[in-house]
Formats: sequence, C-alpha cells, structure tokens
Amino acid sequence: MPKNFEIKCRIRNLSEIKKILVSDRSYKYSIEKQKDIYYKVKSGRLKLRIINEKNSDLIYYNRKEKNRERVSNFVISSTINFKELNFIMTEQFEVMVIVNKKREIFVKDNIRIHLDTVNKLGKFLEIEIMFKDLKKAKKLMEELKDLLRLNPKDFIKSSYSDLLINKK
Repeated sequence: MPKNFEIKCRIRNLSEIKKILVSDRSYKYSIEKQKDIYYKVKSGRLKLRIINEKNSDLIYYNRKEKNRERVSNFVISSTINFKELNFIMTEQFEVMVIVNKKREIFVKDNIRIHLDTVNKLGKFLEIEIMFKDLKKAKKLMEELKDLLRLNPKDFIKSSYSDLLINKK
C-alpha cells in the first residue's frame, strides 16, 4: 500500500503561497473541481472523488488522526463510470458526508501541494509527500513549510469530512 507524509492547514495568505509555487516552474499546475462522497465503513476512510464531473477515483485510506503531521496509507482505483460506481456504493454503504471543493494542484516529483477552497469551510493548504524513507520525507516537509512560511498554529488534524460533520 502506498504511503504519504502529509499536513493540512488553514491559510489566510493564499495569493502569497500561490505566488511562491507559481514562481518555481518545476511544479506542474492544474485545477480541479472535486466532489468527495464519504461512505461509512468499519475502519479507515472510503470516498468516491468525482473530478470535474468527468472521471473519478475510489480512494481508501487509513491514518492516525492524532498528529498534525501524519502518515497515510492509501489505495486509489480510477474509473470514468462514477455514476454507476456511486450507485453501487450507496446501495452498500451509508453516505457520511459530501465535500465540495476547488483544488489547485502543484506537483513535482513525489510532492503534491493542494490549495483548496472548500465549500462551507474556507481555504486550506495540503502537502503530501509520497515516500519510501520517512526521515527524508520529514526533512523535505520542513523545507516546504519554511518556503511557504506556514504557521504551525494553523495546522489541523481533521479531514474536511470531519470538519463539515462537526460544523453541523
């Protein structure tokens, strides 16, 4: 199962962070409209991510939500038949919550940086580093946090799904 080392934080300076990332031309940039449908499962998290109403990924992941910096184990299966897949999933699992967001994505090597505008929640940044060596991933994360001038007080442990559920 692939692993990534990740952080998530609220951001107030979206334009400054975006300017830093855009100035580094080695990042590949894209924008997606994402709808994440979370299903109630016995362990971990399971969501169907519908991307730009064209294709989707069924994503299972498991991580400890105790730390603000954490390791996530995940599996992704892609499909273009998201309506059929959602029908099957909702027949078998209760829908827990739906998260809608605009995601600006910056990718370089094993690094994914997301600038998210999440409906009903606000603006966030996520950094995900795919890794084989956790020590190297942690060092790289420190460099990125410094580069983007992130404030550790803004880091959060919760997923968007938890934030929306707790908001209700």
